[in-house]
Amino acid sequence: MQVPTPPAPPSDEELNAYIRTRYALLGIDISVLPESDPEAPMDQARLLENARSILRQDVVAADFEIDPQHHLPVPHPAPFSAWTRPAPGS
Repeated sequence: MQVPTPPAPPSDEELNAYIRTRYALLGIDISVLPESDPEAPMDQARLLENARSILRQDVVAADFEIDPQHHLPVPHPAPFSAWTRPAPGS
């Protein structure tokens, strides 16, 4: 049986194309920002760098293995707690 190999991570240029496309589909024109200006509150280079970082972090988070033995806390008591509590007055 052939084991599937994971695809290569996307390059910065590929991620930039994806990010620009997503912004365009949302109606956001990032071309109005300066290309690279340390004096500006935001520029295209920092915007794209931040978006690439977020996308790469999402991939790491999505690869998290869930432990089937882990019991998440619940905000309500288990139904059997009514039978295990001491009776009133005892």
